[in-house]
Amino acid sequence: MDKNLLLAVSLSILVYAAWFGFVEKRLKPPPPAAAVTDTATTEQKPVIVAPSPKAAFAASEAQKSGKDATEAARLGQADVVIRSHGAAIVSWKFKGPRGVVELISNPAPGFFSTLPELAFRRAPALGRLIYEARRGETRIVKEFIAGSEDALPRLRLTIENVGGVPVETDPWTLSLGPGLGTIPTEAEENASVTRSLGLLKGEGGLQGKVDVFEEPGDRPADFRWLGVDNRYFLAAVLPTANDFAKATALADHQVALTAKSATLAPGASRSWEVPFYVGAKGHTWLSRYKVGLERSIDFGFFAQLGRFVLKVLDYLHNVTGNWGWSIIILTLMLQVVLFPLTYKSLKATSAMKRLQPEIARLQQRYAKEPGKLNAETMELYKKHGANPLGGCLPMLVQMPVFIALYNALRNAWELHGSSWILWIHDLSAKDPYYVLPLVMGGLMFAQNKLNPAAGVDPAQQKMMTFMPVIFTVMFLNFPSGLVLYWLTNSLVSTLQQLALRDHFAAKTS
Repeated sequence: MDKNLLLAVSLSILVYAAWFGFVEKRLKPPPPAAAVTDTATTEQKPVIVAPSPKAAFAASEAQKSGKDATEAARLGQADVVIRSHGAAIVSWKFKGPRGVVELISNPAPGFFSTLPELAFRRAPALGRLIYEARRGETRIVKEFIAGSEDALPRLRLTIENVGGVPVETDPWTLSLGPGLGTIPTEAEENASVTRSLGLLKGEGGLQGKVDVFEEPGDRPADFRWLGVDNRYFLAAVLPTANDFAKATALADHQVALTAKSATLAPGASRSWEVPFYVGAKGHTWLSRYKVGLERSIDFGFFAQLGRFVLKVLDYLHNVTGNWGWSIIILTLMLQVVLFPLTYKSLKATSAMKRLQPEIARLQQRYAKEPGKLNAETMELYKKHGANPLGGCLPMLVQMPVFIALYNALRNAWELHGSSWILWIHDLSAKDPYYVLPLVMGGLMFAQNKLNPAAGVDPAQQKMMTFMPVIFTVMFLNFPSGLVLYWLTNSLVSTLQQLALRDHFAAKTS
């Protein structure tokens, strides 16, 4: 009995330690040696994306001379600032539930920078963001078009030949990055979770692979979308292979598209139209666009289960109007589904308790014959239908749901800044006063007191006693929504244990 119980406890601790070690490693990788903390005021060396060194020099000189004008504008729901050279967006204010977030932490070269050697000027078009520039015998018109609830915003760039002879357009570039801003509480680890990435075109709808660009270099423009992201935000463009020749991953988490050149006859024009997205990574609304942008949310190993859990929570939230109560209801639903397994587990635990005297006698009889002791013990378990590992099964079955919920709470924007009651103002952040994890630890301690004694080995008894302490410490910095889930789960399990204890005792009396 002692060895099997020790095995059960060790297995439980090993599973928790392995999974959470894996999750923490994925969520908080060590920052690279050259990484710089990404905040709105961080000073970084400007990175210029340009079709040629000459163009980059021209843009740089314009900025140094103070001729690089900026203009505040409104693009959909965002407040932006557009710089004249390259008609680049150098500030993007995102209004979140906990305040305004600056998503462009480094304004050089700016998001959606094109032809940075040219100074664009605002065209007189009421209610529209249109910028114009001239280069030789060509007129370049760049327009930012706001999106709608189900349609992405677009960037349209048109090059028109206003001269009398055919012209060849140069391969211009469209860039995003470097980096991406985030909320203040994530600023410290932002450099380590920022990525350059893209969704490759797969054969099965949106099931293509998400390619994270680990190294700089050129790639074919065969992406459904590509861009930069961090834990909560995404900036992405959706290129077409007909319009762009290649995609390039640059240093400092920056990506650029290189457009295909075109030959324009006198009076002819060529347009490139690129849908884009800049904002929070909310799975529920990114899915509405049906272009796979929601694939940027990292749900970890149990990705499909994580998306399902988030969908269920979103449905419950539409009913209750509160994410905290939605988590509690989800926990109760899971307990109902797992009740048959819980019943068998408690039945096995009760059987183990009844067998304690007989197991003790076997241990005394075969103290010097370990092989015989194991054989006789297993025969005793088989005869009475007892399972020393039965009590661990509900916990192990819930582990995938637990991990999926952890990733959903940690990475999906929907729960960011969502309050529950009283002091819990953000279910995606830790409990500021550690009330939930401490109550959870107390409940786990009470549950241990209801279980049968862990054999006669004092070391085993100490291990069982300290398990609530270990779990409490482990949960202190977990998202409060996750602690709420486990606390509710522990409370329901304790009530079930109390309700069924007399039932099993009456059946065996």
